[in-house]
Amino acid sequence: MPASPTAVPPPLPGRPTSTQEAWVEDLCRHLFASFTRADHHLKGEQYLRGLLTAPGRKSIRNIARTLDDTGAAQRLHHFICNAPWSWRTVREALADYLIALTRPRSWVVRPMLIPKSGTNSVGVHRRFVPATGQLVNGQLAYGLWYAGQALNVPVDWSLHLPPPSAGLPVPDDDGVAQILELVQRAAKAAPGAAAPVIWDSQMRHAGEVMSALAPLGLPVMARTPGSLPLQLVDRGGRPTRRSALPAQRVLAAPERLGLQVHDVAPGVRAVLARVVPVRPGVGGLSGESGARGETGELMLYAQRYEDPEGREDRGGPGARADFWLTTPTRRSPADLHQYTRTAAYVARDSVRIGGRTGLRDFEGRSYEGWHRHMTLASVAYAVQSLTALDAVRAERGPHQRLRSVPRPYAYAPAQPYHASQQRAGGPPFTLVG
Repeated sequence: MPASPTAVPPPLPGRPTSTQEAWVEDLCRHLFASFTRADHHLKGEQYLRGLLTAPGRKSIRNIARTLDDTGAAQRLHHFICNAPWSWRTVREALADYLIALTRPRSWVVRPMLIPKSGTNSVGVHRRFVPATGQLVNGQLAYGLWYAGQALNVPVDWSLHLPPPSAGLPVPDDDGVAQILELVQRAAKAAPGAAAPVIWDSQMRHAGEVMSALAPLGLPVMARTPGSLPLQLVDRGGRPTRRSALPAQRVLAAPERLGLQVHDVAPGVRAVLARVVPVRPGVGGLSGESGARGETGELMLYAQRYEDPEGREDRGGPGARADFWLTTPTRRSPADLHQYTRTAAYVARDSVRIGGRTGLRDFEGRSYEGWHRHMTLASVAYAVQSLTALDAVRAERGPHQRLRSVPRPYAYAPAQPYHASQQRAGGPPFTLVG
């Protein structure tokens, strides 16, 4: 039976009793159970504590300085880059640990760009960032985040490795394979009632990728550009006679299209519409009607924000607006808005907490070393988050509850994912890139 949500684990006899120390002790005991050597367990705990306490950049050198041992840097470097322990197994143990505390309300997949000044670190390449219109030199990682009622923690990572001959900037959709693997990991981690996957990575081909995920039986909500052409669908499931429109035009004039506008939060108005994505250059955008793409029916959830003066923002140039495609769902627009807020919390915390626990601080050419560092940095992230959650709950009192997140999607996929498929007939699913 799962433990009560985020109950503080009992401290070991004779050890400090602070909340953070209790989480460190308990996580090390559970997550390092696969280590076959006692010195690996010791170095893992030392590295974790260094990630939590080392000032400045969480490099191996700075972590070693916290131990006041002249030989610590070399030993920790070997432990991270060369020692034969499985970061895959530790990541699965971290996900299982969090699920045992409380089942996830959702999973969030998002990219993380790590700027680098040189080319010596593993996976460094030049990438075009659409949001800024700039070329950035650095690493591109994709993270899978567990998101509970009031807790989010990264539990898996994929590092994009461009082809050796790649001399041009990496295209925007180049990481689709990595994202698909992360979503598969979410499906296998918590079978049963499917928690939605919030795909916070703006992809031009989100509709096609969502179709590829359909056999997993996972409800998916994926961020998409406002320029994505869509064909509206009527209540009978037939395309309307209107020409295909970009998502931003659907949001700009919903009343003309017979769509209801919902006040989902103070200053936030949203539209929910049944749609079929249309491939760019096909059909409606050139004046023809009813051109379907290769995907089935989805739903467009689009939301716009009022400006600081309280005037309604009509979705014009420079407007604050979000566009998401979702699998068919009976959730209300207000619930879908809460899921977009979950993605925003993950984005915020990945900078705030991730900066304190070393998510962007690995320096080195070792691919295995990068993954081991990210694994332990994720454990440190969990310690920070669980400790902070305990502090909030203690301040609010034993009878206070944090703001709830909406219930899982009411979603009935045509090909549901069965619990019997989890880890059957082979080793646990892990990422390879």
